[in-house]
Amino acid sequence: MNTPPRQKPRHSQTFAMSKGVEELQTKLTGLVEELDHKVFRPEQKVAFQCSATCCDLRGPQGEMAQCLEQCGARMAHHQQAVNNELQAFQGRMQRCGTACQDRQGDQAMLDKCVNECAVFYQKELGQLRPKLLKSQ
Repeated sequence: MNTPPRQKPRHSQTFAMSKGVEELQTKLTGLVEELDHKVFRPEQKVAFQCSATCCDLRGPQGEMAQCLEQCGARMAHHQQAVNNELQAFQGRMQRCGTACQDRQGDQAMLDKCVNECAVFYQKELGQLRPKLLKSQ
């Protein structure tokens, strides 16, 4: 019984890790590490110190719970804002890659297009960095 060869769906193509894609990944990883060390760890330290003072309150449990919630609110808000920005950035990158796939060129053209996306988004990441690092 002869079975016809299976065709790969167009969107399952894999991208070669071009220099631009590798550099973008490196820069994105570096930014996440920088955010952790320069922003989130100091904010977390302040939140923990604030939370420790909540334990000294002599009022009802509800008062302590409210105090603890307030201590972590700033950090939670900032983390959510950063996550939203990074998710939007990732969505834009994915749309660029999908647009490359939709052009239905050969693999070399696809790789070139994806590399151009990566180079473009490296520049955008550079512009996004100060916004993410500033305290909220």
